Amino acid sequence: MKRKCRAPPPPASPRSTRSRSSAPSSPDSDVAASPPAAVHDVVNSRRSSSSTAGVSRERALYFATGERPSSAARPAADDKEAWPGYFATARQLRDNRQAAQDARKQRQDVEQLQQRHLAPEHVVVWRPQRAPRASVLTANDVVHKLKDIALNSLAAHVEQLPTLAYIDASARHQVARAVVERRKLLPHVLPLFIFPGVTEIDIPDCSHIDEESLVQALTQCTDASATKLVLTVLRLGLCGRCVSDSVIQELGPALNTVEELQLQGCYRLSDAGCQDLVRRCAPSLDSLELSCNQRITKQSIDCFGELQQLHSLTLSECPQLDDASLASLKCMKQLRKLKLNQLERVSDAFFVSLAQSLPELEEVSLARCSQLTDTAVKGILNACRGLKVLDVSDLHRITDGCFEPVREHGHALRRVSMRCCLELTDAAFQHIALGAQAYLETLEMSSVSQATDATMTALLEHCASSLTTLDISFCRNISEDALGVLTDGADNLGSLVLWGCTQITARYLTCHSRDNLIVTGHPLLTGLSVRY
Repeated sequence: MKRKCRAPPPPASPRSTRSRSSAPSSPDSDVAASPPAAVHDVVNSRRSSSSTAGVSRERALYFATGERPSSAARPAADDKEAWPGYFATARQLRDNRQAAQDARKQRQDVEQLQQRHLAPEHVVVWRPQRAPRASVLTANDVVHKLKDIALNSLAAHVEQLPTLAYIDASARHQVARAVVERRKLLPHVLPLFIFPGVTEIDIPDCSHIDEESLVQALTQCTDASATKLVLTVLRLGLCGRCVSDSVIQELGPALNTVEELQLQGCYRLSDAGCQDLVRRCAPSLDSLELSCNQRITKQSIDCFGELQQLHSLTLSECPQLDDASLASLKCMKQLRKLKLNQLERVSDAFFVSLAQSLPELEEVSLARCSQLTDTAVKGILNACRGLKVLDVSDLHRITDGCFEPVREHGHALRRVSMRCCLELTDAAFQHIALGAQAYLETLEMSSVSQATDATMTALLEHCASSLTTLDISFCRNISEDALGVLTDGADNLGSLVLWGCTQITARYLTCHSRDNLIVTGHPLLTGLSVRY
């Protein structure tokens, strides 16, 4: 019997010998000796081997015991990568809308339960006094007047109109606004609103009109008539493209009789143009508005002191103006309306001094003046006892204490705007309700998140007979019952704004007792789904 012998191994090739001899003795030395490009290959191979080992362990456990590993033992999967961009953000908001609404509803329920547990004696209960109505009245459901329908028809076919001289000034202004909404106010349409014999020009949006077109329309208007152009009202909105110093010179004597001048967005107007404007308008100008201008300086403000008949002045969104630039306003004793919105360099001390110099002011607007605090608002309320309109929107640093003078002096405030004043609570609105009493007609308190049912109770007790417009958008701590009680008690309430008020349900919208109340912005009226 022959004995089987194994064949000897073949001799190693030089290539394999070199590879074995050059092999490192440890993994660390392998990584250290590898070139930088090979380090990633080593890391990737280790990752793949570890993942393969994990899969092998799971399969071994399954075949050995018939069980799969628990989800806790498995490594957490990486989150899905979120792609940047507007469309990805919109898709994410759309996908998470229902979850966000559910979370907000749950949070509101918890907060309401906590409030009722802490103060059960202050809970307001509303019992509807009528059966649910079939539909909710909105602004789109109001039957328009025949005059409005006719003017809208003119605006829709403005290119085919030969002239608008046969309608009065107010109707022509309404047509201009409707044309602007349709984006049809182009240079070839301009002669319909600037023609021989016109005394009032009101164009709310001049963004499509250049300087040459405006000058040409004014020139043709002057040349075609035997008499010169005589204006009493000139209102141009978004007029930065078409209004410059040369246009003021072109208007010339037509400005001598102007009583109301409004130039919104006139960013090309300089100090020279303002001085020329004042010289031409000085005898009769009653109202002046210049906004969104970064070129005028103290020289222009000093020229305004020559306007002896000026009762209304608006200087908004002029960030270069500071206390020193506006110092000459203290000498304008005839002013009754003053709007200084979004002047971020103006201080509390200036407004206190200005109010003491102009105690006859009736309307004051300080919206978006970010540097102002309680000192400025309190100084104005203490000095101007005849104040009727106050706008302190977007003043994030004011608190409830600045409205104590309203309660102490009994200001007859008719309109108060306190939007986005984040530090205010019910105490501020109680001061206003107790001070204004039956004079308060409009209250705008959008995004004042700390307002609660106590505010609605104060308005019901002191302002129910005069209140006509109320804006409580995003005030989600005001309950539906408190709003229902106020609505039933406010006989003249005609407009209610409820943007973002998801705590208000269809029960309020269909069961309140004001048939003529126009509700704007509620989620049920804008297509969002909220609870019932």
